[in-house]
Amino acid sequence: MSKPLTLRVLEEISKNPGLSVKELSELLGVNVERTRGILYKLKSSGFVEKAGRGYVLTERGVKFLEFLEKSKRTAVREETLVGERLETSKEESLESATAMSRAESHGKVREAYSSEMSIDQLRVKLEELEERVEKLERAVRDLEKAVQAGRRKPESVILEEPVMFFNDAVSRYGQAYVEKLISEGRVKRIGMIVVDAVFYSEFKSKFPIRVQDEDKLSHYEKILLDEMRREAMVVLFAGREYRLVET
Repeated sequence: MSKPLTLRVLEEISKNPGLSVKELSELLGVNVERTRGILYKLKSSGFVEKAGRGYVLTERGVKFLEFLEKSKRTAVREETLVGERLETSKEESLESATAMSRAESHGKVREAYSSEMSIDQLRVKLEELEERVEKLERAVRDLEKAVQAGRRKPESVILEEPVMFFNDAVSRYGQAYVEKLISEGRVKRIGMIVVDAVFYSEFKSKFPIRVQDEDKLSHYEKILLDEMRREAMVVLFAGREYRLVET
């Protein structure tokens, strides 16, 4: 039985944290768009998160992968035991065919059949679990879309993520489109990233930001703050708070 592509993605990220979409696509032998779609579902479900230009497993993702691998090992062990029992039953039948009663023979067959059925049931449960995970991913994705629609006007939702690395945005949308968004003022480029203009405006309104409140920022806000500091758009004043340099 071949592994589901989603499981292969989790395993590759587990073995090589920080893999990019392109690197994962090459390892799995599938196109970039399909790999990006799987990563988006896993990220929406909380199994992976962005780390620089690549992805790493979250704590939830690690536990989920451990659960799948444990279930797989259990299934293999049970299948091996069934095979050994069937082989032993076959040998015993050949050696003591005259001594073994028809009732005992039927009993061993029923026992072996029951064991095989337990493995089939485990496989069915694993398939049901994967189906439930996919449903959960769809529900989370729909919820995120509903939340975004409530916070912003539809025309302002122009990037899948409010903060993206410029190269990733170009790879996903095309350079001409990204440059058009920048020229129209709908997206702002800061160093190596591009930022949704609405998100950027809301973030600037939070300044000055106390150093002790930095941990309260969202994942995207932290990326934006780091890039603004590298571009000298933000300075650390008196070691206590971040202040905007840009007016």
